[in-house]
Amino acid sequence: MKILQILETNRIEFSPSELRKKEHGALICYPGTDLKTFDARVDQLHEIGVRKLIFDGSSKVGRYGIIGRGCVSTVVKARLKSTDEIVALKIRRVDANRVNMSRDYEHQKFANSFGVGPRALSATDDLFAMEYVDSVRLGKWLEKLKTRSSKKYTSGLIRNALEQCYLLDVNGLDHGELSNPTKHLLIRNVVHPETVIIDYESASRERKVANLTAVSQFFFLGGWQSEKIRKILGLAKFSKKKLIEILGEYKRGPCESHFQKILTLLRV
Repeated sequence: MKILQILETNRIEFSPSELRKKEHGALICYPGTDLKTFDARVDQLHEIGVRKLIFDGSSKVGRYGIIGRGCVSTVVKARLKSTDEIVALKIRRVDANRVNMSRDYEHQKFANSFGVGPRALSATDDLFAMEYVDSVRLGKWLEKLKTRSSKKYTSGLIRNALEQCYLLDVNGLDHGELSNPTKHLLIRNVVHPETVIIDYESASRERKVANLTAVSQFFFLGGWQSEKIRKILGLAKFSKKKLIEILGEYKRGPCESHFQKILTLLRV
């Protein structure tokens, strides 16, 4: 087997045709205990138009780096034939409690229709290609956030996150995993504050929406991160009781006036 490229950053790239079951089975059929779908998944890589798979993330499967690993899928970088752009490629775990990737793809595509989430590009039963977001996860950002950090930057970033949650709410899509958004909310690496909500496999358009309430509680009513954020924003005399009251009003029927009350109270 020929490795197409090994870069100084330890990034390894393969074309789909170079993948071999013995060497790469755990990557394509994670966790590697059942490789019966390996050939079908390689065919799906060709179907989705993958030119190269790129392994250089901070998580590991054996000696290979990947972007991330969850209960439903692993995520790697890939390069498409059509545009040559680097994308994020979700690969369904063989032990996932999902039979395919269609739910994740369709919900994310719906979120895209009102400007939320990475661009959903294409999907097969076991694969889902989307825009790759150069970013850090919210959890990592919070760990590094200093109490002397820029108030304007922190305020803008939190407002942006709340605005996206509001869009999910008014469009009737409940994410389902934002009570602890540390792994599902990315901070895009750009000059201006911007957040990106990912992972829609547990989303629903049938449940009562709770995106904004969940993220507001996490940022302002939770543990150590709330104390740090309130200090940066100058909310020493912040009324938790008042926020709970307004969130209760909002939850009964998300609307612009309740949303603006929340932003005003939080000074973002």
